[in-house]
Amino acid sequence: MKKNLPKNLIKKTVLLLFIALIYLPIFGFSQVLTPSTSISITKTWPTEPSGYTYPIAISVPSGTVPPGGFPVCILLHGNGSQNLGSLAGPPMLSPGQFGAVLPCHILVAPTGFENSWNICSENSDAPDVDMINDLVNILQTYTTNVNPNKIRILGVSNGSGLTNRVFIENTNPGIDMVCAIVSHLSDFNYRSGIFYKPNAATTSSVNVNCGYNVPASPLTSRKYLSISNTNDNLIPYLGGTSVVGATFLPAETAAFNIATYKGYSGGILTSGTSTGTGTLAITAYSYLGGDVTHVKGAAGHQANATEKAYITSYFSDCVSVVTSIEDNKLSNIEIYPNPANNMVNIKANSSFFGKDYIVNDNLGRTLLLGKIISENTSVDISNLAKGIYFLTIKENLKQVLKLVKE
Repeated sequence: MKKNLPKNLIKKTVLLLFIALIYLPIFGFSQVLTPSTSISITKTWPTEPSGYTYPIAISVPSGTVPPGGFPVCILLHGNGSQNLGSLAGPPMLSPGQFGAVLPCHILVAPTGFENSWNICSENSDAPDVDMINDLVNILQTYTTNVNPNKIRILGVSNGSGLTNRVFIENTNPGIDMVCAIVSHLSDFNYRSGIFYKPNAATTSSVNVNCGYNVPASPLTSRKYLSISNTNDNLIPYLGGTSVVGATFLPAETAAFNIATYKGYSGGILTSGTSTGTGTLAITAYSYLGGDVTHVKGAAGHQANATEKAYITSYFSDCVSVVTSIEDNKLSNIEIYPNPANNMVNIKANSSFFGKDYIVNDNLGRTLLLGKIISENTSVDISNLAKGIYFLTIKENLKQVLKLVKE
C-alpha cells in the first residue's frame, strides 16, 4: 500500500538538501585555487578594534598541475610598498615580474596594514604572524592544485623580518622553505644561543627587546635562504644598530647560527661558491647540503639579477608533467614497459649515465631512488601499489615521465 510522506518531513529534507548545496563548495575536498579565489582574513588588535581585512592577490601558473600540486610562495612586501614592489617592480604578479623568478609556483601576495608588517617600530601592530598561520591553513585546503607540503615564504626588507618571525614562530610543517631578502636575524629574534618570539606588544619604547622574550623552537625541517648585501645602507651586513629600530647580527653569523641549530657542527664558513661579475657578483655559503644557505651580494637594499636567479634555482622543484604515455620520450629517455607489473626499464643514452632518478607518487612523496647505470636500467617496482607514479631525472626537474603500475 502506498504511503505518503508527512509534509513536515518533506520540508525538512528539502531544507537539508538546500543547506548541503550551499556549504558543499566550502567543505569540499577538491577545491581549486585560482586568481579569482577570494581569501578573506580579518584581524583585530587594540589600536584597530574594528579589524583589518588583508588584501590578497593570487597568481596561478598555466599548464598541467605537477604531482602533488603546485608549490606555493607567499610574497611579503617591504615597508611602504605592496606585493614586493621594491624587489621586482609593480605590478608584482604580472607576467615578467616576480612570476618570472618563480614561474612554476602559485604566488600569493597579501598586503599588510598601512603597507607594513609588525616587527617592532613599524606603524602596524597587527598580528601578522597569526595572519600567515591562517593563510597557510587555508591554502592547504586547495588540494586539487596546491601542494600542502610545499608552502614557501619569501619576504624583502620589512617582509623579510616577518619571514624570519614565521621561520621561528610558525609550527605548520607544510611550510618547507623560507627566503629572507635584505633583512637577516636581529637580536630580537636570536641572542645568547636562543631564538625568541614576542610575549607582548612589539613596542620598543615600552618592552625590553621589543617584547621578544619567549624562547622559541623553530622547526628543523625547513630550508632557509638568506640574501644580504655588503653595501646595504639600511640593514648592516656586518651587524649593528639600524634606523629600523633593531640591532642586527652579522649576516654570515646569522645564517651560521641557524645552521648550527639545525644540526651543523662545524665552524662558520669563510669561503663559498661565487658567480656573476662586477655588481652582479654573489657568493653563496651553503650549510647542510643547502639546507641553510646565505648569499652575499652588493646590490644595496634590493636583490639583483644574479640573486634572483639564485632564488629560482633554490626554489626550483616543480615540474611540467607528461600526461600521455605515448609522449614519454623526452630528452633521449623513455621508460618501458608502461604500464608495468614488477619491473620497468629506463632507456637512456650515455649522457644520463650516473644520473639519479626519482619515483614519486601523486602526493609528491619520494618512493624510489637510484642511478642510471646503462642504456637500459631496470627498476624494481614490485613493492609499489597499483596506480600512477612519476619518474624524474634529478638533473632535468622540468620534465616528468608518467609510470603506470598494474
